[in-house]
Amino acid sequence: MAFGKEKGDESSTTPYTQNRSVEAFLGQGSKVTGNLNFTGPVELDGFIEGEIDSKGRLDIGEGAVINARITGTEIRVRGTVNGDITATERLSLLKPAKIVGNITSSNLSIEEGVVFEGTCSMKRQAPQLTDASKDAVKAANK
Repeated sequence: MAFGKEKGDESSTTPYTQNRSVEAFLGQGSKVTGNLNFTGPVELDGFIEGEIDSKGRLDIGEGAVINARITGTEIRVRGTVNGDITATERLSLLKPAKIVGNITSSNLSIEEGVVFEGTCSMKRQAPQLTDASKDAVKAANK
């Protein structure tokens, strides 16, 4: 069981996160109940029940069992998630992932072999227009 990993310590990585910088790691055999908040890259491979909020890259490993609502920027799932997932930038579901819950993301990829039971909503944020582009749109509509 491991929680917390030194940067550059690749001895306990999985093939999924090998050669990636991870600031926090929850290994197989670990169990956490409650709310987890992360600001940097993290890998979860244990059992988690509660809520997860990640501002950095969140990797849910193949051995993970997550019973939680998950929100984050970039989320990659290979394990089991029972709960809703919201990713503001990107959500990748990679085999052998199993997700039971609703997902929301503006950028979604689902690999063949993934099990997904729920609804999907893909909401894109409207691009911010500069004054020059607003003028160009107005001119084109005349």
